[in-house]
Amino acid sequence: MSMFSTSGLRTGRPMALAAAVAVGLALLWVPPAQAKPQPTREPVAVGAIGATERDKVIGTGWQSSPDRAWTTAGDAEGFHVLVADAADGYTWRTVATLSESGFDTDRWIGNACVTGSGRRAVVVYAPRTFTNKAELSARGGFTAVVDLETGAVRKLPVTTSLAYFNPGCGTGEAVALTQEGDEERPGTRLLRLDAVQAKLGPKVTVKGQLTSAVPVGNGFIGARGAYLTKVDSKGSTTNLGEGSNVPFAIRPDGAGGVNYLELDGTSMRARRLAGGKQVTLAEGGVGSFGLEPGAGGRVFLTGRPTSVSSLPAAVQRLDVPATAEVSTTGRLAFERTMTAEETLPGSTPPVDSAPVRLKALVPQTREAVSFQVAPAHAATAGATEVSPALGRPRTAAAGTTSRADAAKAAADDDLMTRYDPEDPDPWCAVPRNDMKTLAYHPRPRQIEWAVDYGIFGALTQVRPANFKNFGLPSYSPQGLFPPHPLVGGGHVSAQIMLGILAQESNLWQASQTESGEYGNPLIGNYYGRNYYDEDTSDDWRIHWDEADCGYGVGQVTDGMRKAGKEKPGEVARPAVHQRAIALDYAANIAASLQILQDKWNQTYSNGLVVNNGDPTKVENWYFAAWAYNSGFYPSKGDGSPWGVGWSNNPINPRYDPARHPFLDVRDPFDLDDNVPVFSDAAHPQDWPYQEKVIGWAAQSIDTGDDGVGFRTAFWIGEPLDARLRRTQQKPETSLFCDGSNNCDPLARVQPNEPGLEQEPPGPCLHKNSAGQYDLKCWYHAPVTWKGDCDESCGFEGIRYDVPDNYAEPVDGTHNPPQCTPVGLPANVIIVDSISSGTAMPRCGNAPRNDGSFIMEFAEGWPGEYTSKIDTHQLDNGFGGHHWFTRARGSYRFQVIATWRPPTSQTGRTGVYVYVPPTGGRVNDAYYEINTGDGRIRMVKVDQEAYHGSWAFLGNFQLGSGAYVRLDTMLSGPSEKSISIDAAAFVPGGV
Repeated sequence: MSMFSTSGLRTGRPMALAAAVAVGLALLWVPPAQAKPQPTREPVAVGAIGATERDKVIGTGWQSSPDRAWTTAGDAEGFHVLVADAADGYTWRTVATLSESGFDTDRWIGNACVTGSGRRAVVVYAPRTFTNKAELSARGGFTAVVDLETGAVRKLPVTTSLAYFNPGCGTGEAVALTQEGDEERPGTRLLRLDAVQAKLGPKVTVKGQLTSAVPVGNGFIGARGAYLTKVDSKGSTTNLGEGSNVPFAIRPDGAGGVNYLELDGTSMRARRLAGGKQVTLAEGGVGSFGLEPGAGGRVFLTGRPTSVSSLPAAVQRLDVPATAEVSTTGRLAFERTMTAEETLPGSTPPVDSAPVRLKALVPQTREAVSFQVAPAHAATAGATEVSPALGRPRTAAAGTTSRADAAKAAADDDLMTRYDPEDPDPWCAVPRNDMKTLAYHPRPRQIEWAVDYGIFGALTQVRPANFKNFGLPSYSPQGLFPPHPLVGGGHVSAQIMLGILAQESNLWQASQTESGEYGNPLIGNYYGRNYYDEDTSDDWRIHWDEADCGYGVGQVTDGMRKAGKEKPGEVARPAVHQRAIALDYAANIAASLQILQDKWNQTYSNGLVVNNGDPTKVENWYFAAWAYNSGFYPSKGDGSPWGVGWSNNPINPRYDPARHPFLDVRDPFDLDDNVPVFSDAAHPQDWPYQEKVIGWAAQSIDTGDDGVGFRTAFWIGEPLDARLRRTQQKPETSLFCDGSNNCDPLARVQPNEPGLEQEPPGPCLHKNSAGQYDLKCWYHAPVTWKGDCDESCGFEGIRYDVPDNYAEPVDGTHNPPQCTPVGLPANVIIVDSISSGTAMPRCGNAPRNDGSFIMEFAEGWPGEYTSKIDTHQLDNGFGGHHWFTRARGSYRFQVIATWRPPTSQTGRTGVYVYVPPTGGRVNDAYYEINTGDGRIRMVKVDQEAYHGSWAFLGNFQLGSGAYVRLDTMLSGPSEKSISIDAAAFVPGGV
């Protein structure tokens, strides 16, 4: 059994050996004769052994070693940078947590590299869903420098690519940052970063696509086509050497060489360019070895190549798995293990981070070592500041206890306004922060039931009028959105639909909720923020006309704007349809199925048929899933390019060419190792969209609710045959580059359309109307990589067979609200955050509201309330509702809540505030009690300690006009969530 079970998480990592299986058994690697023996005993938990034993396990001299191990881990809290120094016995710690406010996400993902000194990490981070949008994946990642000793963070005023190769560290403190182009924005932009000063050089524009850029000398080296290409500070290019395919994993070394990997058919080579001469360092099967960077210009050759040449001093051989991460001097190699449960971190705002489990190998001693660390929210210097790529608002110091100072600063610029939490005129049809518009978050079993019934057109169960307080007339999901018959017959594969839902939303219908709860509908870029364009000064500006308006579990976008606010060519859906899509998961799935069915029909009717075209087989949805994400370019009938575009083409070099199938097992030949590589979910940017969908179809997420999120697809045959057939879900990357789209992987033609003369020769043979090569090779032909698909393709698994007449699974029960004032005296006066007369779904009756409540929101720009972007509602508070936002210490995001008892309530009064089960995590929520006679008392409440209970603020002598106020500014820039719920006033005190 393999000692390691998952792929690595760092920038530019070649993926696991399983990729070789897709091209046949001949690629099974053979260990070289000189290989050292693998460890024979179970891994040792380092934290449990003493110093003497550590010498035996992690090698002598560890106390004075500069070696540093590092990795990253993302969850709903943020993207964590973890470090373990040899001098500390490799004790792991969280040095920084990176995130940005205002984004609904289940997980932060990203890439990182460490500079030559081993002191600094450069990190690119973003919400997971950014990988579903081409423009965000190409240049939407927030970027920062992290000091690995102090944890200090310096965020950069630029967003860059989420591709696996970005950022690219060199041998010193310079780092290459890449902004990719796409079909709409050709070309590549490079930026040189001085990591010591956190200073960016000017942008350098390169014609065409350049990948895997690293800093060398005063310029860069990257891959452009099959060439290793030098780029100077003005963007001029020089081809240094031609290979058999696109170079990747480019690693400069301290001796002036540049090392890289390249594929050649069914094999892979490690090569080195130095002094104008290229030499081969190693050869072997695809994914059987790798190149890892270290500190001080070190490069490590890992894995088991079949042949190795004499290595230069700057390149060191390490007998560790090919996919292992390597510490800065090579004393430790390790990989992360991840379970299905960790693919969905849990509630948001999160409460606890899942522990990171690492299995390591010490090359010096050949000992296996295990580590476990729970990432902490490391609010280090700079980490909680808003990225300057989103604008740089003014901030207040943490722990400020003078509301007068905060109020004065707000008043100076007239920043505050009393306003309903709902926005005045959004372009998306169904609003957020409207108490009468709460979406229900379903259990995974409910999602699966709706999919299983929907694919057969049986999702026709009648929803009664005002079902779940949705404010809708009676309807049925597929009465509103009837299924579209598939061209060629059959039905949608259940697992493909479930895979799309997992990739689009992680099975979320509502935002920031757990199953059974109600909250805002999940909406893609509701505010139309331009956080991926060139202008970083307005990234918190609200642009209603740019809103994405993708709703719910399927992120349904088409027709989801208000009538009169449609995009060009869009037709607004009827208002009842829009509301059902936004609030009811079953209606959303019915609408999503229509879209997917249309993509099948569009691709199938145009000849884009996969294998035998049976829609129940998961692999056969490759084109339809491709088009579901990035669209389809119809044929104009004039010979111009058409079909599915370049951004999701698997041969696109923005994806690791040696990647294994998404979420597949590490070694398909090891039948004892049945652990899928769930850590792939932590860096989904390494795979095109359709490969992620098929991966989710084969390996379900685990939501923590019903165990595995849904029944997975399966492959038949003897155990090894079934394992290999599952691994072969991923086709050869060159399969979509052939004569049908004028593309030849082995060709080298010179593009000569005006503006492309400097492009290197490449495989695209398409010509424009003037007979010039123009690099437009869009794919539109049938493909087959499983000729016996009836047996070798993945079968769907139906849990809820329609003939068995399954009822809709019962609702979830997470975090029930407190509907009555439990534990308070009968004469208590309640002032709630719920509008009078508004009944909540899980409490039913209209809430008590014996006084008045109002919220004030900061105005970031005239007429634009930036503070509402990260204000949310949930139904698990008192009376069935509460608000929460985050403490950021920024005036632009300031929210003030005020509770006033009736003016008749005077005299001695006990005052409480309710803290709901989730949403309140700040340790220093400052409540201001104004007694009505000019006196002010400040009481600090640790909301983390009062979940689901009333916090007593004290007894006060109140006069007419008294109030309680909570100002989010006063908690400083902790980035922790702060809850706004109900206040209670007890006459006579307690």
